[in-house]
Amino acid sequence: MKKIYLFALSLLSLVSCGDFDEINTNPDTPTSVSPSFLATQIILNTTESSTGKWFLSDSWLVKQTTSTEHMEWYLYNKFERTDFGDYSTLTDANKMKEIADADESMPEEEKKAYEALNLFVRSYVLYDMTMALGDIPCSEAGKGESDAIYAPKYDTQESVFETILNDLRKASDLFAEASTLDGDPVYNGDPFLWQKAVNSFSLRVLNMLSKKENVGSINVRQMFEEMASRPLFASEAESYQRVYSADKSAQWYPFYWEKQNYWTYPFMTSFIVDMMKNLDDRRLFYYAEPAEALASKGEDSFDAYSGVNPVLVYGTVQDECAQGLHSAINRRYHRVAEGEPVKFIAYSEIQFVLAEAALRGWKTPQSAKDHYENGVRAAMKFTAEYTPAEYRHQVEIDDAYIDQYLQGKAAFDANKGLEQIIEQKFIGSVFQLAFNSYYDYRRTGLPEIPIDPQTNMNEVKDQLPLRWMYPEDEYSRNREHIEEAIDRQFGGNDTPNDVMWLLK
Repeated sequence: MKKIYLFALSLLSLVSCGDFDEINTNPDTPTSVSPSFLATQIILNTTESSTGKWFLSDSWLVKQTTSTEHMEWYLYNKFERTDFGDYSTLTDANKMKEIADADESMPEEEKKAYEALNLFVRSYVLYDMTMALGDIPCSEAGKGESDAIYAPKYDTQESVFETILNDLRKASDLFAEASTLDGDPVYNGDPFLWQKAVNSFSLRVLNMLSKKENVGSINVRQMFEEMASRPLFASEAESYQRVYSADKSAQWYPFYWEKQNYWTYPFMTSFIVDMMKNLDDRRLFYYAEPAEALASKGEDSFDAYSGVNPVLVYGTVQDECAQGLHSAINRRYHRVAEGEPVKFIAYSEIQFVLAEAALRGWKTPQSAKDHYENGVRAAMKFTAEYTPAEYRHQVEIDDAYIDQYLQGKAAFDANKGLEQIIEQKFIGSVFQLAFNSYYDYRRTGLPEIPIDPQTNMNEVKDQLPLRWMYPEDEYSRNREHIEEAIDRQFGGNDTPNDVMWLLK
């Protein structure tokens, strides 16, 4: 036993002289992180959609679809608390820039691409956060590793928007001078397309601020006109979007049936079905299936399509749909593996933003009518392109039909231009541009989303909630700053009906 013990000790001493790091290194695992690797992850994070039924949750809130599985809170306008998970993306973006800056062999033009992406991602994440909540950590956000700030202060919403707008302008300037962005899965590294995305996103942000004359030191109208004169998306193909593929299961469309088992539950609502019927809008045939009880009228007839009233008592919604009285969503959404690209910033959306700005008298590249028609045409062509023939119900959307549509009930009328712009933006947003229609509604009251005080789960019975509540864990790990922010904004309340600076 003594000899065995001595042998073991000598063996251990020999091993201890070796390089444990080398011994334990997996040759198939990266030992260092490159800026391009982080760029890929960051861009994928900002173009990620929920899968399964949660992919449809935005459409429940704005009453485009309903779900018959069981009652979800968005169906009846109940908001809870959100989380700060997206802040991790800011940390990754900062690290990406730091690694690029430290690489002495990297050309300055390439470093500018990573710096610009960092600024864009920062703006994109902060925009989503502040739109949902109000005041948020901004100037100290993402500085836990670099500055050991683990309980960041909350900046006012106005200063957050000022930071976003300044960062977007700088990102646009940097992309104009940058070279290829390695690791880019959306634009294949093209800095000009990235500049277009940044400029286009800037217009969305500024449009949401259109009721404000100034945001900090920034004049909203002047900056809008400046960014509108820069390169913008020129087609729907240039939209900031995730394109899916049938080749690999990891690249399937988020609602594809092999990724989830909720595909039997979604049905269209009367709110959007009647909206499209009133316009003779053939996208209805591409969005929905004929109602079983109305199938005899013919799949190519508007009369075969029906939506359920989304404000009915939930049991009634379930019963009516179970009886086949209403239209399910089009089967293409769960039977085509590649589905359609999911857009996060879209050419058609920005054309409607420009149309709205032109109505206000702001300087835009074209007239309100031209931008409106550009948006309608692009949105319709997008839907047609990504709806296979077997899911079109023998109805075609082609150039001749679109021309007719724009000369018919959907013809632009400046006297009701805002209503038309928001309506068309809304119709084109089905399963696209998550929560953008809700923010438009919150800002304009359009389209007039149906509300029944008897079934509305919001505490204020005649309105939708105005915001989400702050994360619960902020009260334990950042109590001082979150309570200061709540007192400053809402007099000590943190409820879904408190009015943030943006809405005042």
